[in-house]
Amino acid sequence: MVADHRRSLAARRVLITGGTSGIGLATAQQLTDAGARVILLARGEAGLDDAASRLGGAATVSADVGNAAELNAAAAEAAGVFEGLDAVIANAGAASYGPFTESSVGDYEQTIRTTLLGMIITAHAALPHLEQTGGQLVVVGSVAGRLPTPWLSSYAAAKHGVRGFVRSLACELTAQGIPVDLALVAPGPVDTPFWQRARTPDGRLPPELRGVYDADEVAGEVMRALRGAGSLERTVGALFAPAIILDTLIPNLLLRPLGIAARLGWRAREDRPSSGGDGFAKPMASARRSGELSSRRSLLRHTRSVLSPRARP
Repeated sequence: MVADHRRSLAARRVLITGGTSGIGLATAQQLTDAGARVILLARGEAGLDDAASRLGGAATVSADVGNAAELNAAAAEAAGVFEGLDAVIANAGAASYGPFTESSVGDYEQTIRTTLLGMIITAHAALPHLEQTGGQLVVVGSVAGRLPTPWLSSYAAAKHGVRGFVRSLACELTAQGIPVDLALVAPGPVDTPFWQRARTPDGRLPPELRGVYDADEVAGEVMRALRGAGSLERTVGALFAPAIILDTLIPNLLLRPLGIAARLGWRAREDRPSSGGDGFAKPMASARRSGELSSRRSLLRHTRSVLSPRARP
């Protein structure tokens, strides 16, 4: 029997990939506060243990999203823990930051394996379980899936692929009559450990970003999707909406200004220290939601919440 996927959040059984940091951890906290049963997935046991402790004892499962055998086993284990899954949040991602010409094959290969292929593997492993419950698959994308993003070229390629996959999958689910709801949450830059853990060619940190969005803002939009509010694709961050529209209408107009800005930003890294390691080299040893950047709220998300019909709790 297919369950109602719009059941109260307090009754949901939710698997979150990339659950030990940033958006994944923020979403896990909001779900836990709402009474949902959460299972976190990440590579590192230490980070998972720390995150579970912070959340008051969430369940955990260790796997690399880029490894299909591991991910399928992890999804089955998660479903076994809760006797089913009502939602899966595909959030895991990693990036190589810097000039593409200075990146190694391994760097951009790992970026795409985790960020794009890992999301596709997650969807493939999750759908059979979600079909049984009439559940939801929420994918965390990025504004980099809509705009040119210098110094993150392979990551932008992966996120463009994420958007193309999700939109195509939505059509297939309709065609096959599969009762799984799909949502794509695409934020602008977010204050998470992502920026400290990006692989750079010289080992130094990316430029320090200002005005990025708080991870809780993105988590809030994921929660709206889980409550059944909003459309298939939604952005967090009105700042990038004009750029997306402009790039859609006049695709080449932004390329030169973005290139000039990128050059200035790369020079600003001269005062940035070494990263001291990155996400490619090792998993998170402890759970961290913030990257300790100057973050802000998303007025677009809050306006949307006020104007949209009230979703179920």
